[in-house]
Amino acid sequence: MLDFDRVLLYFQQLSGCRAEKTDEAAVLVMSAMKSVEDSIDEERMRYDAVPACEYAAACTAVYDYVCREAGREQNAVTASGSADINRDLSHRIKAAEKLKDQAMARIEWLMPEGGFIFRTM
Repeated sequence: MLDFDRVLLYFQQLSGCRAEKTDEAAVLVMSAMKSVEDSIDEERMRYDAVPACEYAAACTAVYDYVCREAGREQNAVTASGSADINRDLSHRIKAAEKLKDQAMARIEWLMPEGGFIFRTM
């Protein structure tokens, strides 16, 4: 029902994920698409709702991606040239969660019983 390439494009635009990491993130995008498709009542689905569903899937993948990246050990170099290990990216989780929740709320009317469950990692 959802187009993988469009969801992946939305994901790349929203996440800023570099092209070399796209293959790694494709699994998250596929999982998010499946989650959204499984949440939708097929009888309520309309063709004009597909873009909103694809955007919601991309936002879900962004949330999963941000959580995964925040959990990884981050190695960076500060402006002074010293190593900065374990950079805290957890502030991005809240923003990604809000983006996902808003996108899912837009397609809530497509779900059985008119609702969905917010899941966090």
